[in-house]
Amino acid sequence: HSLAQLYVGVDRMSRLVQQLLSLARSEAGATESVQLKAVDLEAFALEISMEWVPLAIKQGVDLGFEGAGRPVLIDAEPDRLRELMNNLIDNAVRYSQQGGRVTVAVTAAEQAAGRLSISDDGPAIPVEERSRVFERFHRLLGTHTDGSGLGLAIVSEIAKLHGASITLEEDIDGVGNTFSVTFPASASSPGGSG
Repeated sequence: HSLAQLYVGVDRMSRLVQQLLSLARSEAGATESVQLKAVDLEAFALEISMEWVPLAIKQGVDLGFEGAGRPVLIDAEPDRLRELMNNLIDNAVRYSQQGGRVTVAVTAAEQAAGRLSISDDGPAIPVEERSRVFERFHRLLGTHTDGSGLGLAIVSEIAKLHGASITLEEDIDGVGNTFSVTFPASASSPGGSG
């Protein structure tokens, strides 16, 4: 029993250290070496979503994907984009109740920009808390899920790094939340600036 508790504690500590390092790498001043390249947001998001299917099944959560049906090019740094998506999907799966659903969607927004949305059936985040969830170490009262309060702060920093904006709204069906990240168009896409 003690060994199992030690394993859980070490796992939590390792995740916290990884998140702190990720946050430091994404802060202003630490990003001069970032090399953005054209990435198909549709294909990338589908790949990441597929990696989460086994955990979603284990949690009893229906994880779905809705694509734009065509390539959606954005300029991104793939490792950081992966981290942004992993944090959003992790939160959605973690906070959705058994039998709930999580939907990852990619759409082409105005001016050929790409939008990534993750909708969940978790507890709705109150309007007055929505701006604070992106602050470091902020956690909602009444949630009993393990976490450090760094995941959404990391998402926010990575979004800024990409010139993207992030919003949090009530899910379209009135149950849960939808986090949307809107990326500027790739300079190499039609309608882009390149």
